[in-house]
Amino acid sequence: MSEVTQPSVSRRAVFLVGGYERNDAAGFFRRIGREMDRFCKCWSVEATLEKPVEHAQVSVTTAAVEYHGPDGACRSEISFLSFDDIVKHDGARPFVVRLLAYLVAFFDYVLSGTMFRFFATNWRFALYFLYPFVMLLVFAWLATTAYRLAGFLALPGGPVLPAIVGAAIAYAVGRFIGRRYFVFHLMDLWSFSREHLHCRRPVMDARIHGWAGLIAERIAAADYDEILLVGHSTGGALILDVAHQLAERLVVEGRRVDFKLVTVGSTSLKVALHPAAKRARMRLEALASHPGVVWTEFQALTDIINFYKCDPYARAGLSHRRGDAFPRQMQVRVRDMLERDTYRRVKKNFFRVHYQFISANSRRYFYDFFMICCGTRPIEAVRGDALPISAEAGKTAEAVS
Repeated sequence: MSEVTQPSVSRRAVFLVGGYERNDAAGFFRRIGREMDRFCKCWSVEATLEKPVEHAQVSVTTAAVEYHGPDGACRSEISFLSFDDIVKHDGARPFVVRLLAYLVAFFDYVLSGTMFRFFATNWRFALYFLYPFVMLLVFAWLATTAYRLAGFLALPGGPVLPAIVGAAIAYAVGRFIGRRYFVFHLMDLWSFSREHLHCRRPVMDARIHGWAGLIAERIAAADYDEILLVGHSTGGALILDVAHQLAERLVVEGRRVDFKLVTVGSTSLKVALHPAAKRARMRLEALASHPGVVWTEFQALTDIINFYKCDPYARAGLSHRRGDAFPRQMQVRVRDMLERDTYRRVKKNFFRVHYQFISANSRRYFYDFFMICCGTRPIEAVRGDALPISAEAGKTAEAVS
């Protein structure tokens, strides 16, 4: 059977929701600009990032990329859908408030059985879930040990001075380790995730509604060859909400529902596996009813902050009657994206490995975030046995450059 040739993309709209992080749109596009140099060098192509334009009313910033390579030319408009202000608000709360909110979230996940579903689905992610709680126990153990050791010195004031010593040790160690290794940030992440799945984050709901409205307006105003809704990490869950809102809006307006979902290093199952996440599962099920919505999910074993080889739709307890895979799952190898020395340097930093999904490669590989978002190849053409640019074309480009 002959292979079906996918049409080339010359104009694309990309709408990206990133993870739960403090990085704003300006920081995102600065990083994109730096990473693009590596992308161009890797593939022997040209790609120019234009000046970002902010749409502050809906927390969206857009920058166009002009791509030229041996496979043709493409103009991609990349929009970063930001919620860093919500993340910063969470992190600015008094520590006691953050700690109590986290403990409520942690025991909610445990008592609801969701933590055990994490272990049954992907034990690596379950360990990631336990990480901040275990670190808090370590801080408490250090404080208790310091208190007991100080008590042996028979200092004046009874237990007051040992208690102060223990608290000081816990504060000093927690301040250094907790911030350096994202313990407190991950506390806020799990608090946010619990509140969102319980529909207790109206500000986030309003943000998602605004994003869907802007996307609907944008795709009505221009003729794009490809429309990508991309979610990374926590954004892998939020982009499903955006997609549902967008699809519902298009149906109401009598317009065709035709866009593509791309989730990379997604943690959407941290929401969908919770028994209280009825809204998330309802929205996911509704998305499957639109044949024009094509969903591709990329996963990696090395990345512990995703659900490797797990179907996020089926694992949510849902089924559909579509003729295609929903989603189409693709497993990638991070070590094949990077030069050997680079991979050896970053492989033990699980946050850095997680962000390779939205970083430039230093080796040619079938999965390349920048090639997906900027090149001429449509997402349907991404396959594990084919590079975005053929070897012959790549050699020609390198000879010319």
